Amino acid sequence: MRLEGKNILISGGNGRLGKELVSLLKQEGASVMSPAHQEWDCTLRPCGLAMPSQPDIIIHAAAYTDVKGAEVDKNDCQYLNVEGTRRVSKLAYDLKAKLVYISSDYVNVHPMGFYAFTKKAGESFVSKRKGLIIRTSFKPRDHWGEDALQGVFHPVYTNCDWVDVIAKKIVDAICQERTGIANIGTERKTLRDLAREEYPDVKTIPVEEADGMVGYIYPRDTCAELTI
Repeated sequence: MRLEGKNILISGGNGRLGKELVSLLKQEGASVMSPAHQEWDCTLRPCGLAMPSQPDIIIHAAAYTDVKGAEVDKNDCQYLNVEGTRRVSKLAYDLKAKLVYISSDYVNVHPMGFYAFTKKAGESFVSKRKGLIIRTSFKPRDHWGEDALQGVFHPVYTNCDWVDVIAKKIVDAICQERTGIANIGTERKTLRDLAREEYPDVKTIPVEEADGMVGYIYPRDTCAELTI
């Protein structure tokens, strides 16, 4: 077990990615603290969190992730993604813990929407020498389906994959003690290719229609040179 003896604190541990990470980190032997939002509001300073042990690593996965909503709710998005990250960074510094920040592959795209802008701003609070910034993207396996989204913009190129796949790669990066910026994903593909893995009947929506539907310039290509 590669993380035996490590204490890890994770924000957003009840989210889609957080739940996957908690399970995988425990399998690697880590002692994981995953407080609910009611126990730890990461936008508050001091954090007010009673920790049974001092963390060696803090994974900041909590975020405002409604990309479309961010264009309207800019204050909420900025407060959680920028101010919240600043305060978690300060906590990591005070506790001498390594900070692992879950960013987004949208920061590689220009022009940026407001969500991507806030995630990029959050990166500025992470030490490139001691901390780890993870640029990635993921979807839950039920993202498309009869009772979920039934259409996908096309062509859109991505390194995105399913949340369980990406979570394993994030844990690998942590176990390898990587620092700096890590682009995490899988082979270049279209978003439609990914959708069809779980929902073969997904409908194609021309990407030219995307901007008007979502309220921002929808990224056509978020692929990067992958680290893992």
